Amino acid sequence: MENPTREFLDSVAFVLRMTDQERQALFLYASGRLPPALEEPPSLSPHPDWDSFVQQQVQPACIYTRSWDLVVANTQYLDLLYGDVQGGVAGLADRNILRFVLLDPTNRCGALADWQDSWALPMLSELRAALAATPDDRELTALLRSVLVDPVVRTLWDRSSIPLRIHPDGVTQAVRHPQRGHVEFTVLAANPMQARDLRFVTLMMVDAGPVRRAPGTRAVSQQPVAATRHRQSGPCADAESRSVRPW
Repeated sequence: MENPTREFLDSVAFVLRMTDQERQALFLYASGRLPPALEEPPSLSPHPDWDSFVQQQVQPACIYTRSWDLVVANTQYLDLLYGDVQGGVAGLADRNILRFVLLDPTNRCGALADWQDSWALPMLSELRAALAATPDDRELTALLRSVLVDPVVRTLWDRSSIPLRIHPDGVTQAVRHPQRGHVEFTVLAANPMQARDLRFVTLMMVDAGPVRRAPGTRAVSQQPVAATRHRQSGPCADAESRSVRPW
């Protein structure tokens, strides 16, 4: 059969009870293309060795779902973004990365460098793209509702123009770590082939040392971010008392 439709190939895969890997092979050999991810994937659990792979990474690394829920993360990742978390991912009050980035007051007030333009707006763009691809996804819809209750996030979401970003692969971001100072990294992202709705991410450090400065400029204070926050005004003034970060 020439140019079989997706519906036909999916019907064949269903009748033969193919695994996701067998379904991918069917599409590849029959049409020359890999199939789109299943709307209801059979499992959101990666192969068990992915857990070990993430833990063995030297750089910060994690795996999260299409709705940004952390599945596994190594100590480096948790320390860089969350602080001294006891019990790994299971010790987080909320495993959702997008909610953490958008709603945590510590992130807004300096922990995530250039929070609005480098973190919030691009991640909202990713959420918009995910909802456009799967508008009936209940988890994504619930996630959107949970972040739009915040007036700052609502204002950003309602902007007529948000920079387009479908995924974070290749972008450069930075955090201000209380002990390590300014830490800049490039995000590398990929999908495990047996669970393609999951995303593996590693943060390749550009400079994990103290704050970098040009010759002849004054050194920037290395006080922890939280220690200087009481001097801020406006929405960041009481961020330390409201933050869930365990630094």
